[in-house]
Amino acid sequence: MSFTDEAGFAESETHRMMRETAREVASGYGDDYWRDVSAGMEPTEFWQDCADAGFLGVTVPEEYGGEGMGIRELTTIVEELVAHGSMGAEMLFVVNVVFGAVTLTNHGTETQKEELLEPLVDGDLNFCMALTEPNAGHNAPNLDTFAEEQDDGTFLIDGSKQWISGVDVADEMLLVARTTPKDEVPKRTQGITLFLADPQDENIERRELDVGIPTPENQYELSFDGYEATEDDIIGTRDMGLYQLFDTVNPERLVGAAGAIGVGRNAIERAVEYANDRVVFDEPIGAHQAIQHPLADAYSKVQAAKLLVQRASWLMDETEGTEDMKKTAEVSNMAKLRASEAGHEATDVALQTHGGNGFSRDYMIVEMWKGSRLGTVAPGSSQMMLNHIAEHTLGLPRSY
Repeated sequence: MSFTDEAGFAESETHRMMRETAREVASGYGDDYWRDVSAGMEPTEFWQDCADAGFLGVTVPEEYGGEGMGIRELTTIVEELVAHGSMGAEMLFVVNVVFGAVTLTNHGTETQKEELLEPLVDGDLNFCMALTEPNAGHNAPNLDTFAEEQDDGTFLIDGSKQWISGVDVADEMLLVARTTPKDEVPKRTQGITLFLADPQDENIERRELDVGIPTPENQYELSFDGYEATEDDIIGTRDMGLYQLFDTVNPERLVGAAGAIGVGRNAIERAVEYANDRVVFDEPIGAHQAIQHPLADAYSKVQAAKLLVQRASWLMDETEGTEDMKKTAEVSNMAKLRASEAGHEATDVALQTHGGNGFSRDYMIVEMWKGSRLGTVAPGSSQMMLNHIAEHTLGLPRSY
């Protein structure tokens, strides 16, 4: 198969219509709306429009009310929404569509799928995921949250989680906990299980974190004190949850990457318009190479990163098997690295182009700049992406 076939340079009619619909949805919500969202307003109307357009079910099989498509369609939608001003929309899609719909489609029981996928598709159910911990971070096998099985077959879960998005409005939670101690499993990556949990349970205490970036969702630290789960709450195979989680975190990275491409496009478009309109010393500032070259350079990097996102999305949809999954992970990490770095650089160049006006919230550039900086840290920092590429693609010794 040629690279042209992989990347899909000839856009299909379906993808063209998706982009057009995404632009129509985004056009209904201007900068003022997203300022209010970053200040705490729930983007209820926007999310319902996304549901009505079929966006929330794009990866869900048709028998559960979805569109039966894939990650390529999902990243196409997210990129176009963000490119046309839907700031932070990628986070909404990660938390609900990836953590919820993608995980359940891949590993949920038939009962879980029948009960939860349709409400997710319709926008009637909100999801979140509790993975990150204060003492683990990127080192997921080192997580401390433990689910201890009781004599009656239930599990009592104790531990803490950090940087959990949208838990305050979530109806269901993907909870990652260790079910077998590390010293009792052949590999430290085993012994971890995925649970479906109730985020509003009285045995889960939450504390909101003070975050200095604009996001459509609040961030929390969680404490689990005797939270009770049953065997029916297990998603996938007990003790193999970390391997199953790869089917969630790789799409998470690509959706985040698509958002970075979108914000880069949006920032450059705003900067070009400003550079054409802003007149200093009797001519537009865009007439000077000091303005032109950084914008052209940033644009080319965004477009190059976009090709990696397209290729990784195609691989994720079309390949299967252990070796294929390794290749998908490699390209997904490269796509996430390049997209997040290119997206942030584009907002930085746009900020510089605007000069002092770039720091005015009226122009939205500084908000985009702050938000895009998060993408180089999460999901998966640029340094961890480089670690993965060095070890798994280049064959260098493990460095961490």
